[in-house]
Amino acid sequence: MAELFTASRALGLMAVVLLVFVTAGVMYLSLMEANDRRRRRKPEQSSDRQKR
Repeated sequence: MAELFTASRALGLMAVVLLVFVTAGVMYLSLMEANDRRRRRKPEQSSDRQKR
């Protein structure tokens, strides 16, 4: 039973958890940047339409 949780398995599990955490963070920040970019473009497009 003691061999199921060795130091190398604990480090491997920690590495996987950190990889998932960092990947999720990058995806979240990318999504927020895309939303912000779209929100910044929207007023420009509406002001262009008003000029026409």
